[in-house]
Amino acid sequence: MPLRFTRRLALLSFICSAVCLTGWLTATARAQVSAVDASQLGLEIAWKTQLQLPKVGRGITTSSLWVDNTAPRKYAVVELGAGRTIEVSADELDSKGVPIGIEVAKQMANERAARLLGKNDGFEVIESSIPKIYLVVATSDGLIQNYDAETGRLIWSRPCGVSTAPAQSAALSPSGVSLIHGRHLYLLDWESGKQLQRQELKYGSSIALAVCGRVAYITDFRGRLEAYGLGITFRPWTSQIAGRDVGRPVTLVDQSYCAIASSEGYVYTMVGGDKPGMWTRYEAASPFSGSLAAGNHAFYAGSSDGVLAKFSVDDRLGDLNWDFTTGESLTAPALVIGDRVYLANESGTLHCLDDANGSSLWSEVGLRVVQPFAVAGGKLYCSTVAGRIIAVDAESGRFIAGSQPMPLAAWVINQSSDRLYVADTAGRMQCLRPWQSTLPRLVEPLKTIEGAPSQEVAPAAAETTPAAADQDPFNMSGEAAASPAGSNPFDSASDPFGTVAPTGDDAPEAAADPFGTGASDPFSP
Repeated sequence: MPLRFTRRLALLSFICSAVCLTGWLTATARAQVSAVDASQLGLEIAWKTQLQLPKVGRGITTSSLWVDNTAPRKYAVVELGAGRTIEVSADELDSKGVPIGIEVAKQMANERAARLLGKNDGFEVIESSIPKIYLVVATSDGLIQNYDAETGRLIWSRPCGVSTAPAQSAALSPSGVSLIHGRHLYLLDWESGKQLQRQELKYGSSIALAVCGRVAYITDFRGRLEAYGLGITFRPWTSQIAGRDVGRPVTLVDQSYCAIASSEGYVYTMVGGDKPGMWTRYEAASPFSGSLAAGNHAFYAGSSDGVLAKFSVDDRLGDLNWDFTTGESLTAPALVIGDRVYLANESGTLHCLDDANGSSLWSEVGLRVVQPFAVAGGKLYCSTVAGRIIAVDAESGRFIAGSQPMPLAAWVINQSSDRLYVADTAGRMQCLRPWQSTLPRLVEPLKTIEGAPSQEVAPAAAETTPAAADQDPFNMSGEAAASPAGSNPFDSASDPFGTVAPTGDDAPEAAADPFGTGASDPFSP
C-alpha cells in the first residue's frame, strides 16, 4: 500500500512539473514575437540575437539605425514574378574564402533563374546596390554593440570606460559612434569599434548629447550647453538653454542641423560642420516631454498641450510650416515616412497627417498606441500600452492584426527601411520583415515642388481637428514681446523663433542665454 501511494505521488509530481515546464516555455516563447504572430502581422522573422545587458541598471539606453552609403553592397537580382526573386550577393565567399564579386554573382543568379524557370531567356539580371545598415545598441553600463542590421551579425562590441554613473544615449554620425559615460566623451570607429577619442568633460552632470557634423553638443542638468570637436579642435564654445533637456536630441539626415528640446518649451537648433554655433530657437505654448523628431529636412516638436509643429531652419529666422492639434499631450516622437507623418497622443489615439500642410488624413481611437515605429508592406506598425505590436493599414488606419503581449524593452523608430527591430526586457532582439523581402526596401526621398530631393535615406540615431487656417498661432502682426522661458506665445505677440544668437567667434559669453533679455549670468561667480 505505501509503495502504491508513493508511485501515485511521484506520478502526480511529474505531471505538475510537466505543466509548470510547459507554462514556463510558453511564457518564454511569448517574450518574443512568434512565427505565428509575425505571419498574422504580414511579416516573417529575419533574424534573432541576444544582446549583452548589464546585471543592474536601466539596460538599453539607445537602439538606433545608421545608413552608410559610402560602400554599398552589390547584388545580382532576378525578378521571377508572383513576388519571387533571386538575389546573389557579391560578398558571398567562394571555396577559397574570397568574395565572388558582382560579375560572378550575376552569372550565378542567371543560372539559378534558368534552372527554376526551365529556360535561358525571358528574364533579366539586374545589378542592385544596397547601403550598409548598422544597428547600434548602447546600454547603461557604457557598452556599445554594433550589429549588421540585415543579418544580425555582431560586428563589434566595445565598453566605454568604467563609471558608477549611467551612460547616456549614444549619438551616430559619419565620424563614428559617440557616447557620454561619466565625465568623458567617447568616439568609436564605425568599422572596428576602436576608441578614436576620449575627452574629459568640464561638468560631470551631462545628460544629453547631440552630434552634428564633427561637432558634439552636450548639455547638463542646469542647461549649460558646450561644444566639443570630434577629431577636430576649435575655440571653447559655451551657451545656455532655458530649462533642461528633455527627450533625445535629433539631427537632420544631412548633418546640417541638430536640435535639443528643453523643459521650458523651447527647441534650440545648432549648426553642423566643423564649427559650433547656435542657429534658431522655436518656442511652444507649453513644455515638451520627449516628442522631438526630424525628417524631410525639418523638425517636428510635440508639446504637452497636444500641438505638433513642423518647422524648418533653412532661414535663419526659422519657418513654421504648420501645426496640428490632437487634444491630448504628446509624449512620443512622430514617425516621418515620405509624405506621411504618424503620431500618437497620450490617450493612445493614432493620427496620420499630410506632411505638406499638416492636414489630418485619418485618425483611430481606442488602439492605445504608445509609439508608431515602422512602415512595411503598406502597413504601419505600432507598440501599445499592453506591450503588443499592432499592424494597421497605412493609408486608412484600419486595424489589421496584433501580436500577443510581451515585455517590450525597446523598439527602433525606423525611418530608413521596411524592417522592424524589437527587443524584450531579457535582451532578445528580433528583426522582422515583409514576406519574402530578403532585400530591404529603402524609404524614397521626398521631393520638393521644384523636384529636388529634400530627404535622403534616413540613418538612424500622437483629437483630430487641425488648427484653424485663418488663425495665426504666433500673432506675428503684433510687436514682439520679450517674455521669459515658458511663456505662452498664444497670449502674447512673441515670435516663436525669438531672437537668434550670433555664432562662431561672436558667440555669447559662457553660460549666457543667447536668447535671453540681458539677464545676468546665473553661473558667474
